Amino acid sequence: MSKILVMSETLASQVAAGEVVERPASVLKELVENSIDAGAKSIRVEIARGGTSLMKVTDDGCGMSRDDAVTAFHRHATSKLGSIEDLFHITQMGFRGEALPSIASVAHVRLVTREASSDAGTEVRVIGGTMHGPVDTGCAPGTAIEVTHLFFNTPARRKFLKSVETEAGHIEHQLVLHALAFPHIRFTFVKDGQTVFDTPATADLRQRVAAFSGREWAEKLIPIQTTEGPGLNVAGYLLPLSEARRNRKQQYVFLNKRPIDDRLIARAIRDGFGGFPTGLHPALYLFIDMEPALVDVNVHPAKREVRFRRPADLAACVMNAIAATLAAHARTGEPPATEAGKGNAEEDTAADLCAAEPATAEAPPLRRPAFTRPVLQPRQRDLDWTQGENTVAKPDTPASTAAFCEEHRQPERSTGHAAASPARPRPETTAAPSLPQGFRHLGTLHGRYALFENADGLVLLSPRAARERIVFERLLAARKRPVEAQRLLAPVMIDMDVREFDLALKLLPNFEQAGFRIEPFGRRTLRVEAVPALIHPNGAEDFMRTLMEQFVSGDVNWRRQRNPFEPFAVQMARQSARLEDSAALLARAEDLLAELFACEIPYCTPSGKPTLIPYAMSEFQRKFQAN
Repeated sequence: MSKILVMSETLASQVAAGEVVERPASVLKELVENSIDAGAKSIRVEIARGGTSLMKVTDDGCGMSRDDAVTAFHRHATSKLGSIEDLFHITQMGFRGEALPSIASVAHVRLVTREASSDAGTEVRVIGGTMHGPVDTGCAPGTAIEVTHLFFNTPARRKFLKSVETEAGHIEHQLVLHALAFPHIRFTFVKDGQTVFDTPATADLRQRVAAFSGREWAEKLIPIQTTEGPGLNVAGYLLPLSEARRNRKQQYVFLNKRPIDDRLIARAIRDGFGGFPTGLHPALYLFIDMEPALVDVNVHPAKREVRFRRPADLAACVMNAIAATLAAHARTGEPPATEAGKGNAEEDTAADLCAAEPATAEAPPLRRPAFTRPVLQPRQRDLDWTQGENTVAKPDTPASTAAFCEEHRQPERSTGHAAASPARPRPETTAAPSLPQGFRHLGTLHGRYALFENADGLVLLSPRAARERIVFERLLAARKRPVEAQRLLAPVMIDMDVREFDLALKLLPNFEQAGFRIEPFGRRTLRVEAVPALIHPNGAEDFMRTLMEQFVSGDVNWRRQRNPFEPFAVQMARQSARLEDSAALLARAEDLLAELFACEIPYCTPSGKPTLIPYAMSEFQRKFQAN
């Protein structure tokens, strides 16, 4: 019997669906791109239960004839490619001819379409790859495609989907990308019967930005000076450094109206800004128009990746456009400084930053404008919580470190709980914790580690790691009693994207337990009225944004711990330690060591990184070959 078999049409379509249809958002992407290619001036999207129950896209485009409506569900059927030469001059959003048959192979699809010149429309139904119809029907000119029961015949794929809120957030994000790329098209989005947004067509991108990010954000846009290169030009808008973010979520880059995420362009953006502080990314809306022959969009089945024929020209053009815009803006008004960033308060010129991070080899040297580096105000306010019971299991750690910590642990109070740690005194009324007996503070190492001497030898303390462990255990202690909050003088309003906002609503009990007082204010805005003592009030917005970005990234496993609050506490403690000023932590190294020894597990962070490392005198004697 032959080992090599030809796949059936249905099986081949389902294999293709595995590449194209990853989640409901990828289905909407393909359908909306078809509507755009059809010349639609208005596109309406309706979903239910995150797209798993219903996805419907209605447009007023050119529509299809009866024969075309049937042929569209055949694999590799497309109206956008007629010859091999057309493959190198792609100007449409979609062109592969696999989207509709792939979607129809794993869902129920109903298509209703009509050309403006036809008296009657056509309805076609496809269930799991089996076609029913066509039949005549009455409808307006254009096309409406309705997708229901996604992955009904592939339940394993359905199990990999996230929550309804998460999938709906991905759909909305995809629609926002298309709405920004095509402001001349009206986009309407309805989720579970509620209109999320209805953006009218406009010739001004700033109107579209204001619809999604707010009027204040749109008013800060700085027009990018249009710059031309060989077969390409760059335009768009950038924002002041005060709007920088810790990820590239606010970097919208479009190549021939197609949203892309490319490392070459991301690096060119940084170089155009003259480098950028570590951990921050500038916000901008960048539109690149390039001759189709100079770019290959046929690299990835889902068209996520592109390949450039002359990448050096593209990088140079992007850098020149951004640098020229910053130079012109600096002459009229220097960009404001910001508190969103890392490090101490300092000012560096763009040339200094470029010396630390050189531009790409192909790019020509540029004269870049000077700007003020963003700085982060140190969080110097101490915690003011009471230690409580901690039931976290000890992870595997080096025996020497564990034994060292157990030997120098602070004495425990006699309470009803064996695992309870002594309460930390309030710094306003009680003296700071005393240095553990037998320890002497020697100084610092490279401004990063604190050095201590004891009877056994030398001890290195990582202040950030120690801070992370201390905050984590005090957060867990708050399970018995919510953390006392400090009320802000003026509530902080934080605008979020839909994924962050939906997740924040689900985490409201955790925020409350950790000392926040938060409530929804509008469609995608949180109102922060109080924060815990570990956060400086002026840094509440930065702390919240970075924390939510970590949660939305998907790196947090909410189900791995027995205590559902624990993964939240891990991220909050990590973020608190990360945003602390290094000099401020080192200045209170003795207090940190005392507080660390009062912890239940003092020798490592919640993720297992060491907080301190002991070096015995015997080790030094062996290395120096001393008698």
